[in-house]
Amino acid sequence: MSNIAVPTRTDPAGRRTAGAWLVDATRLALGAGLLTLLLTTFSPFAVSFEGSRDAGDIVNQVGYSALAAAALAGHLLFTDKSVALSLLRPAWLMMAAWLVVSALFAYSPQNALRTAAFTILAMIAVTGALSLPRDARAFRICLTIAALVVLGLSYVGIIAMPGVAIHDGGGTEPQHAGLWRGIYSHKNVAGAVMGALFFCGLYLFRSGQRWSGLLIAGLSVLFVINTGSKTATALLPAVACLVIGLRLFGGRLLPAMAVGAVVTAMALLTLGTVLSPTLDSILQAVLPGTTFTGRTDIWRFALELFDGHGWTGFGLNSFWQTNVVYGAERNFELAWDTRASPNGHNGFLDMALSTGWPGLCLAVLVLVLLPLRDYVRIGNRPEDQRLADMFLMILAFLLLNSFLESFLFERANPIWMILWMAVAGLRLLSCHRLQR
Repeated sequence: MSNIAVPTRTDPAGRRTAGAWLVDATRLALGAGLLTLLLTTFSPFAVSFEGSRDAGDIVNQVGYSALAAAALAGHLLFTDKSVALSLLRPAWLMMAAWLVVSALFAYSPQNALRTAAFTILAMIAVTGALSLPRDARAFRICLTIAALVVLGLSYVGIIAMPGVAIHDGGGTEPQHAGLWRGIYSHKNVAGAVMGALFFCGLYLFRSGQRWSGLLIAGLSVLFVINTGSKTATALLPAVACLVIGLRLFGGRLLPAMAVGAVVTAMALLTLGTVLSPTLDSILQAVLPGTTFTGRTDIWRFALELFDGHGWTGFGLNSFWQTNVVYGAERNFELAWDTRASPNGHNGFLDMALSTGWPGLCLAVLVLVLLPLRDYVRIGNRPEDQRLADMFLMILAFLLLNSFLESFLFERANPIWMILWMAVAGLRLLSCHRLQR
């Protein structure tokens, strides 16, 4: 979408020459390749869920570095200068800088710095997937290819390789036996990604791609249902109605305000309940006995260890599954030993643990406040509005998921990739007109 309201540098007069068609085809192939690899990951059909440990995998490191290099080359060769400059958003640069700064205070600075560097590289790769397609139609083609590859591989796995594509109930999670995970390591990852693809299918349908849109949306919903995720299944229609329904009545301001209010309420009723006895009493009055499947114990344990590290945190990938946690004493007041948890099962809590309160504030600014403002500022052209609606639905759906799962700023996590795509996409749409 880098050809927004201006001709490309390779086609200054706007004429369609053979060379221009070749350039467009190259950009389309690179954009589709980037988006597909970001969503399928470099380790499809992994049969173990290791949380953030995958961040140290050499295949991931080389793979995401290559994707970032391709994206940077695409920006230099094809992206219009004004579009490229709009990607250098000060808040984004501050967030990236703080990831590095907080890593310097980690118990293992080398590991935290490496994780921060590859996280930033993956985020650059996402901007390439957005900017390389020449126009809205090219981006829809890239989106269709990536979605169909993810869905196709996942359904092939369900049919031909059920041993790796369906939870077998082994290990520490026998209750997940029979639940679908497709190409991903866990049903929760699959549920979030497939839920986001549902909104992609809805966008394609609204943009005139009736059959491919219906196919992607239908296959995505079916997959989400079979992951056993009641939360994701309920959120799909709720988020779609929230964004599209409210926009029909109140333009873009009303859905943006509603999304902000729902995200705030979710924060208060999840992590807020372990910080405030009042909020916990409200939750227990409405839903007695709620612990979010034992997550509240994890949050209490993590906040105890976080005390004294509020300014810098522990660094990315430097808390869970490290000696910081393993060496801590077990809290016997909790219902279970939370030291073996792969992550905090709350993205914003893990951001605080990794980068301190300043990093958490920057994350809220970058992932919540600025995208909602961007959505309100987007123009009134139908194509821009439809794409903006898709990005906002993905943003709302995954932000709500992030209060029960941890994937924010995890560069090897496809959920983070598609969430960052929504954030960066809203930024581009708010600054530039989309060429149809």
